[in-house]
Amino acid sequence: MAILKTNILSRCLGRQVDFNVILPTFQLAHAAKGINPYEPKEFKVLVLLHGFSGDCNDYLTFSNVVRYAEKHNLAIIMPSGCNSGYTDDLEGAKYHSFIAYELLEVCRFMFPLSSKREDTYIGGLSMGAMGAAKIALAHPEIFSEVLMMSGAPLPLSDKKHVLSWFGKDNKYYSGALPGYTLEYKETQEDAYYNAKQNVLEHKPLPRFMVTVGLKDFMLQPCQLFYNTLSKMGYDIIMSEIPDYGHEWDFCDQQLKEAIHHFFTL
Repeated sequence: MAILKTNILSRCLGRQVDFNVILPTFQLAHAAKGINPYEPKEFKVLVLLHGFSGDCNDYLTFSNVVRYAEKHNLAIIMPSGCNSGYTDDLEGAKYHSFIAYELLEVCRFMFPLSSKREDTYIGGLSMGAMGAAKIALAHPEIFSEVLMMSGAPLPLSDKKHVLSWFGKDNKYYSGALPGYTLEYKETQEDAYYNAKQNVLEHKPLPRFMVTVGLKDFMLQPCQLFYNTLSKMGYDIIMSEIPDYGHEWDFCDQQLKEAIHHFFTL
């Protein structure tokens, strides 16, 4: 596998942005079987979103994603989303649009990736799971399958979802997760609204895999998402794993499971 570190000037973000790409290349197994891995082809692709406080290097640093992708000949794109909630700021950077449109457009121009819906997947951890779900529900014509690990979209409300994981002192970062306030109601950021509209408008429905640890503080939002979309008729599976919280050991285990059994069906 090739691991490509890429930097582009983004129209949606108005700045240079980093992303990493895992791309299938030559393997020893190819030589043993007399296979030419460089014959023209288009790879299935997974857009994999990091969590709050992370960046495009998280999965390369904390998981075995390269080995999992190599085994199944899967291309993976890992962008940096800052702490944006993968949201289009009403007056600023458009992270939602960057992921849904520009990132795939750029990568399909640069790399041999399939443009078919059935070959295009999205997933993420924590904030990345929230982002993956709401982006797929806003653009069901683009993404066919969605992996949600330790996270789910939050219903919009008049309360700010404040994150203060670095301490209570005013020296430490504390901020609201963008995109979950009422000003985004019935827009592309409103996951539950778009889930309902997709059914009413008979759009193609993405298939979901939701997985969360029983000790995870995101357990209830994941259960709410699963129960709500199940009742709407979505093809959705959920696993609640004992003894795990919000942690990378869990993510690595579930990422392996998803790439081995969910994205390869």
